[in-house]
Amino acid sequence: MILPFLLLTFIAGLPIFAYVIAQKTNNKGLVIGSYISILSLCLIIYISKFAILGSFQKQILINNIFDEIYLDLKISEDHLNKINNILTSDNSKTWLVSLATKSIELDKLNSAESLIVFSERFFNSNNEKLIFYKLYTNLRDAKFPQYKNSFFIIEMESKLPCSVREGNASLYINNGPDIPIAKKEFTNIQKIKLTNLNSIIPGFDLASAYLNQETIELNIEISCIEDNNLFYVKNLIVLNKNQNSNTYKISSNEWLKTPQEL
Repeated sequence: MILPFLLLTFIAGLPIFAYVIAQKTNNKGLVIGSYISILSLCLIIYISKFAILGSFQKQILINNIFDEIYLDLKISEDHLNKINNILTSDNSKTWLVSLATKSIELDKLNSAESLIVFSERFFNSNNEKLIFYKLYTNLRDAKFPQYKNSFFIIEMESKLPCSVREGNASLYINNGPDIPIAKKEFTNIQKIKLTNLNSIIPGFDLASAYLNQETIELNIEISCIEDNNLFYVKNLIVLNKNQNSNTYKISSNEWLKTPQEL
């Protein structure tokens, strides 16, 4: 935005300079002073931190975007491109997060989705990607509220192989990434409840697994108090898309002893 302005200023100033360097001209000081005053005023209005025209341009843009949000329309490419052109990268991220969040609050999910899809290009670092994933999670929960409070319960159907010191339970997508959709450490194994809050990455969670009717791999590992033996359970469970919860009961014959290294 600054370079075009400077170029236009230079071109507009050429006649002034031509007048000033001419030999037979009067009031050169007045002409130069007037030109500098006008140039300074343009700088203040257009590109300074007090840029009136720039702020006015942003206000028009935000009003136009909200007009589309209230109608639950996909935000036009023209308006999205203006966000990219008018604002800095950091301000673009702030705008897009605020606009997408407000769209979700207003239940304008078509608008929210178009803003979130466009915003992906601005979130590059790992921390920024978590913000992006959280936005998508909020959108998903608004579109499919029945899965927002999904959970998975693990219970003991019979006697344990030993007195448990501690353990951990993990759920993975079968044949999927080596990242758990839920993971929890425990000392009391009688009833373990895993929820969306136990996910490592926002959105890659139980709700997503139920929604897509995934087959999940259950992994449980425990260490014993008496002799430091280790036991584990592994099993596959097919989730039902029509449910947002499941209970798995472990029988005594499912426990396998982890081989001790010599």
